Amino acid sequence: MAVETIEEAKSVITKWLNENGHQVRLVEDTNANFHFEIDYPLSSMKRQRVIQPKEYPGLIVLLNGVAIADEHKKKLKELNEDDREKFYASIRKDLIFAENSYDIGNDEDGIAQQVQFSYEFYLDSLNKTNLFKGLLMNHRVLMYFVTVFNDKFGIPEMPENKAPNPAH
Repeated sequence: MAVETIEEAKSVITKWLNENGHQVRLVEDTNANFHFEIDYPLSSMKRQRVIQPKEYPGLIVLLNGVAIADEHKKKLKELNEDDREKFYASIRKDLIFAENSYDIGNDEDGIAQQVQFSYEFYLDSLNKTNLFKGLLMNHRVLMYFVTVFNDKFGIPEMPENKAPNPAH
């Protein structure tokens, strides 16, 4: 089934996400024809976005991100500039052929604050396999960043999640 319109894309993406059991929430976004927030991996607290930006007709963007832990930011700041750049360069080298894109948001001192991941494709390649491949690629890069930072700087203390568990 070839998807030719934005409305068809919205409908079929919603159908596929629901078929696979994802929680799908429509996000109000004046810059998008549609914008969903979903749980990915399935039934996890992690979230990804599925967006069709108005500015780019026919483009679908899968978006994910992670904030750098305060403890990791502190340790990055303690590195000298050359060592910090070597760390960032090793990440760039590891991900140069990744199918998705990433953007490290640094502060004015060059300390990573957050990382955003995206996987983009156009309606002419929209199918269930490509949608879920993009979600998986974003999740893998998220796990890569978590692992690389934890390996370099240790596992940070995580704040307790006070949100009620919807399964109970």
